[in-house]
Amino acid sequence: MNALPKFSQQPDFPRQRSLLRSPGRRASVQPSNVRVSRQYRLVAFETCLRLGVNVGLSAIALSTLVYLVPYRTAQTQKLKEVQGEVQQTEARVAQIQAEFSRNFDSSQVKAILQEQTHMVDPSQRVVIFDDRLPADIGKPDKLAQTP
Repeated sequence: MNALPKFSQQPDFPRQRSLLRSPGRRASVQPSNVRVSRQYRLVAFETCLRLGVNVGLSAIALSTLVYLVPYRTAQTQKLKEVQGEVQQTEARVAQIQAEFSRNFDSSQVKAILQEQTHMVDPSQRVVIFDDRLPADIGKPDKLAQTP
């Protein structure tokens, strides 16, 4: 009348344990642990290898930067010097071009001739400035009186 089946007092655990630990299972459990530890070792080796390669590449990059920074500084200094010389040369070229265009200007031929040869146009008068004071004009020079 009881609809529920009777359970025995002793559980079936030993029988289930024997199924879990069968001799075939034991042999497969041991190598799987070895495989897992081997996989971990391979992953650890690969990680260490990658880390080593990256550290090596970083060291090469840093040594290259240490070499290039002074070189760049020297090149920047040389560039500034060259730019200064270029500015001076450009100013000189502009001055020479202005002088060149003035020399070939037909309206300024007389002025250029007077500047370069110190000749005076006959229609112009020569003016000479004297630095002596009007009171000193009548007196003889002191330098001329010394024996």
